[in-house]
Amino acid sequence: MRRFLGGLRGGSSGSPGAYSSPAHTGPISGNNAVDPYRAEDVLTIKHGSNEYLFKYPVNTIASHVLTVGHLREKCAEVTGVDPKRLSLICAGRKLNDDEATLQSIGIEHGGKILAMGSNAPPPNKPTRNSDAAAAASSSTPPPAATPSPQPQKPKPPVGPAEKIETVRGHVISTLLPLVHDFIAGKGDENKRDDMHRRLTETIMAEVLKLDGVETDDPAIRARRKEVVKEVQGLLDALDKALADFNSS
Repeated sequence: MRRFLGGLRGGSSGSPGAYSSPAHTGPISGNNAVDPYRAEDVLTIKHGSNEYLFKYPVNTIASHVLTVGHLREKCAEVTGVDPKRLSLICAGRKLNDDEATLQSIGIEHGGKILAMGSNAPPPNKPTRNSDAAAAASSSTPPPAATPSPQPQKPKPPVGPAEKIETVRGHVISTLLPLVHDFIAGKGDENKRDDMHRRLTETIMAEVLKLDGVETDDPAIRARRKEVVKEVQGLLDALDKALADFNSS
């Protein structure tokens, strides 16, 4: 575990496809060059009348670790809004690509982002057909009142065991195929070092999630250790593949 938590290697996170966003000529919000001796990266998030400060280790943004998807999940967590209902806007630009890193689209340390959205359903707008139906039924007695729908019970909080399996499921379904492609030598060989760095940092981010799962249950702790070891195997395979490529 110490290997993964010892610090970032200067790579990127999020999906390795995060670099698909068009290149920018300069930051659209924030500036990584401000206060180079700062201890952390900070983003300001505005949601309604509330304002939040999201803090990350210094150079998290410049290293392409932080993606729009990560930011959307964090905004959903602090606002309580379903992430599918959240719109993120920066400098008049809507952030739709959850795979893109903030750095790749020009958002840097000190950037300001507007989060819009709520869990309330949109109001129903009357249509011509509904207006005509209402007029046609005005001479008939109103139908019997239907009972009001019962409020939905809140979902139970996700337990530590579920969190562990969620992380593992993401690694197996999304990251493992990318690791296999890297080992097989697929992709541009001139960008192999960069791909290795990006994959490594992406997997390390998942290890951080596992490390944040707290439990006193010995069985769950053993399972967490087992999954961490499984993810570590992917990192070891990546390192070995890169060494083989460089020596050939």
